[in-house]
Amino acid sequence: MSMAERFVLCAVLCALAGWSPVIGDDVVLKPVAGKSGTKEVGLVFIQGAQIEPKQYLPLMQEAQKASPFAVWVGIPEFAFDFPEPLDISGGVNRILQSMRDSGMKTSKIVFAAHSLGGTMLQDYLNNNQQAGIGQILLGSYLLRKYRTVPYPVPTLTIGGELDGLSRVTRIMEAYYHRILHAGDQQAAVKTFPVAVVEGMTHMQFASGDIPPFVKLHDLKPEISYDDAHRAVASLMTAFISVRIDGNSTALSVLSHAIQNTDNFLKPIIAAYELEGFYNFKKPCYDDAPSPACTLGCPWTERAQQTMGGLRVAHLNDTDTFHPVWQINPIHLPHILNNCSSPTSSCVLKSITVSQCVYDEMDKLDTGFIPTSAFEIRAKLKSRQAVMEAAGYQNVNFNTSDGSSICKVINQQAYTWALLNAGSRTAERFQTVGVGMVMGEDKGPYNAGPLWIWTPISFEKGKNETGGVIQEVRSVMMRTPVDYFIKASAGFHYCKLLSPARATEWMYVDGLRTYYGINNS
Repeated sequence: MSMAERFVLCAVLCALAGWSPVIGDDVVLKPVAGKSGTKEVGLVFIQGAQIEPKQYLPLMQEAQKASPFAVWVGIPEFAFDFPEPLDISGGVNRILQSMRDSGMKTSKIVFAAHSLGGTMLQDYLNNNQQAGIGQILLGSYLLRKYRTVPYPVPTLTIGGELDGLSRVTRIMEAYYHRILHAGDQQAAVKTFPVAVVEGMTHMQFASGDIPPFVKLHDLKPEISYDDAHRAVASLMTAFISVRIDGNSTALSVLSHAIQNTDNFLKPIIAAYELEGFYNFKKPCYDDAPSPACTLGCPWTERAQQTMGGLRVAHLNDTDTFHPVWQINPIHLPHILNNCSSPTSSCVLKSITVSQCVYDEMDKLDTGFIPTSAFEIRAKLKSRQAVMEAAGYQNVNFNTSDGSSICKVINQQAYTWALLNAGSRTAERFQTVGVGMVMGEDKGPYNAGPLWIWTPISFEKGKNETGGVIQEVRSVMMRTPVDYFIKASAGFHYCKLLSPARATEWMYVDGLRTYYGINNS
């Protein structure tokens, strides 16, 4: 989606949320007293949607105090308090001129932005890379489109753990690419650091009145605004120092923040790796396996073991990503060998097929929509087929596959998320989160298209005590080994809950009902 299209979409959302056009004044802050003799730097800040420039004053003033430099701050105000692509250049030029008119002499300019402002700013700097020595994105991140080619401006990304608009799972994705899998991690700490401030929300990058859309969707803060501003200002000024003179103390501040961020994000990254997240690496599909793509879904490999139900014999599965609707060629699950008896020496090998399906709106890369797979379409071999391949005789299909096995696998995904989340996250979710409850499998949908196009269901409900729950129900297709269509015999397909979706639910979406900032 182009920036103009993104602007139109956001404008519509603003109108629906009841935002009104408010036009105020640009803000220029001179350096704080006592730093007039030190080196100057200019900081141009682009506002987030419907947040006035003056609402960023506490953060900017904290950054001025924390910096060893004499920091000039300029915040241009856009019409409707809404930064848009056609006016970014004019706003930047206007505020820089105002800063110079007020006495700024330096040509060293760092740009920063919050939320939607960050989306607009990064495109501006991509096209005007000589304009600044660095970029700082707050509650924002470099878009996916900037991964295929090197982004030209060093960028610090800061996210809040409890940001309900620019979700922490999207910040994780930025960390994965910009730090964890950077070609040179030491250089990346200086040029593209990514940090998460724990306990911080989207609004805490600013202050004052909360815009309606933010109030509807942001989460509750667990640190004060003052503490949030100090934490962000420390990272901002460290990045600025590194960009200006490579200060080693400032670099250690960034390194420490990145290490803390790494520890915090580990459970989320592990969950997304189990999914085979398409935005880590593209799926191989029909391409030859290579380090540039992901062969299959690790979680489906675990699912096939659960589906197989072997207690003594073993099953080693290799999953492969393919569009499940593809028919030329068609991709089906297979068991590759047989055993004479189901002993511990029996090791079956199987191939399964998976496709991760993502929310269509996530293609806009807003960070507001869940980033994990909505469902994993998994083509598995039936328990009956696995048991007979292992050497069991005359396995009854209704006994082996008649229950809701997909439900069991989905419960395992949810349990994995509960057990592997960070301790503070798990405690918070158990206290104020909406729990997931697995319902019985839907089906069988033994006509292929019915199974493919009937989605897994996520529905709000009530438990016995009246509390809100999120019921998850898989959609399944199952056939006995003697099915009349031989090519479709011995299957048990499931719409799987991704462990990444369960994890993301714990960190963000499952908190909205009871822990949203708009809730008492």
